[in-house]
Amino acid sequence: MSQVAEVPKSDIRSSMQNLFPLPLSPVEKFMVADGRPQYPMMCDVEARFQGTIERGPFEEALQFALERAPLFCSVIERDKKRGDVWMLTEKRPEVDWGVYGEPYAERYDELIDLRQNVGMRIYVRSGSERSTIMFHFHHACADGVGIFAFIEDLLIGYNNATPGAKPTTPRKLEPERLKNRCNSALENPTIWQGLCDVGSGIASAYRFFAERPLPLTSGLAQLPADAPRKQRGMITKSLSNETTVALRKFSTESKVTLNDLLIRDLFLALHEQIQRQGYAINRRQLRVLMPQNLRGRGDNAMPVTNDVGFAFLTRHGDFCLQSEELRKSLAWETSAIRSNHLSRYFIGGLEAVQKLGVLPWMLNGKICFATAVLTNFGNSWRRFAAKLPVAGGGLIAGNLVYDSLVGVPPVRPRTSAAFSVTTTSEQILLTVKQDPYHYSQEESETLLSLFCEKVTQTADLAR
Repeated sequence: MSQVAEVPKSDIRSSMQNLFPLPLSPVEKFMVADGRPQYPMMCDVEARFQGTIERGPFEEALQFALERAPLFCSVIERDKKRGDVWMLTEKRPEVDWGVYGEPYAERYDELIDLRQNVGMRIYVRSGSERSTIMFHFHHACADGVGIFAFIEDLLIGYNNATPGAKPTTPRKLEPERLKNRCNSALENPTIWQGLCDVGSGIASAYRFFAERPLPLTSGLAQLPADAPRKQRGMITKSLSNETTVALRKFSTESKVTLNDLLIRDLFLALHEQIQRQGYAINRRQLRVLMPQNLRGRGDNAMPVTNDVGFAFLTRHGDFCLQSEELRKSLAWETSAIRSNHLSRYFIGGLEAVQKLGVLPWMLNGKICFATAVLTNFGNSWRRFAAKLPVAGGGLIAGNLVYDSLVGVPPVRPRTSAAFSVTTTSEQILLTVKQDPYHYSQEESETLLSLFCEKVTQTADLAR
């Protein structure tokens, strides 16, 4: 990927405008096509703060962040030559204000039509001691890393708009990098590597369709078309500091990543949950979808976007009963995925499917893509390029202390549970969002408790 010179602040808006119309990437096309009223392909990310969010600085900060995130100010139009393209507009995301703890409006989780409206709604909930900002956004516009960049810009803007706060320099921004999104990890330096990539892509596609996983809804009755929604939003549970420390210790001693342990424990929880529903898994497959950030060197200067690939970890139900062997096999596979950016084959596969015109068949068929999704957000502020002061267990931005974040990707038909992991210096937070038509909030809390139980049992091995 060629290096792009940093754009001065005064030229950012004109540089952004010069990028449009901007053709949709294969991932963006997929996310748009997969959105539907019941399963709207909307992500949730909630930033949590100590202190009261002041409206004046917030509005200045939001304007600053949006100027650096053009896809949150764009709609999709049809171009005769280039197909669907992003077009920059003067539209801005809706902001809903309320007191801390107030439920979100009824429009929460409604599908955003990106041909009519920009792809984000924001819910500010401000209190005297605690406050939150919920970013509810279409997955075509951003992934987890992208929304972290947006939050970083918002915090910098809020800090710099707060009277008396020490100004902080925002992260470097190179708008031209948007033209090469989803490509930086696809470069093949040699012909041999290119041939290997083709072979790996074919093998990955074969495994994806040949190894049909069980949905988490196995054993449950088929829902009627007019089934009512049973719940809204996500559920979060925090692991104790003692469990968090023990889990990190076990990860180090076992020479595997914390994420490997959590994926293994999720397989165990999914296996037990399906069995509890009265379904005999035996040799049937379970699959966990693991998103992978595909940004290349220097892409932290790219404006907010979705630059993610998907890796699919598939295991026989019987193999899930061998927890130690399961852990070792997952550690080996995830290491290969990270080292070789293997989730990039998802991008190439999507592009091929779209060119063949069979994407609607894939999305509307009865194929279960994955039993569940697990995304590891980690500690969001460790990804920040700008430097805000640290105090009170978080980052200081004006009168606020940003101390934690939770969020989840969307659920889709037959992939009825999306889990996430976020961390602070002291705690691990586990979050789930489940198919709201199949599961009640109580049932989702039971599933999340089961996952927490498996993770805690792993931590106990290090105590």
